[in-house]
Amino acid sequence: MSHYVFRPAEEHEVPAVFELIMARVRWMDEVGIRQWNVTDYAGCYPPAHYEAARQRGDLFVLTDDSGIVACAVLRRDDERWPEAMQSAEPAFYLHHLATRVGAKGAGRIFLQMAEEYALRQGKTRFRLDSADDNEFLTHYYASRGYVPAGECVDGPYTGILRQKRI
Repeated sequence: MSHYVFRPAEEHEVPAVFELIMARVRWMDEVGIRQWNVTDYAGCYPPAHYEAARQRGDLFVLTDDSGIVACAVLRRDDERWPEAMQSAEPAFYLHHLATRVGAKGAGRIFLQMAEEYALRQGKTRFRLDSADDNEFLTHYYASRGYVPAGECVDGPYTGILRQKRI
């Protein structure tokens, strides 16, 4: 059984984080999912985006004995969410969650550990969004206790805002 560690990413890991995300984009092409792979994800979120997140302390990784198996950005605010909701309760906002292709359960473990981290940081909500046409993620997040809280549009992306009381 793997021993997982959830922690802030280190500077030398940013290229590996970006490659993990690009591997997931290629996987989306292979399996016919239309999401990151049709929105110029690498152009919108180049390596400098993840380095800036790391410098703010917002880039996190989940590692096991083989290296990074999942990554995401945990923001303290999010322009996709209405200001009134952001100021109502302290929350983390999850973005760019990606797992290494073939790392079964890594996303669930990352999400669980990120929620536990949020609680330790005094947060009462954990928020994220997912594409409105991704039925798999709709069911997945619902099964993890996330409820719809609105909609968002960002260029060609239309998403469902989801939150969970932690």
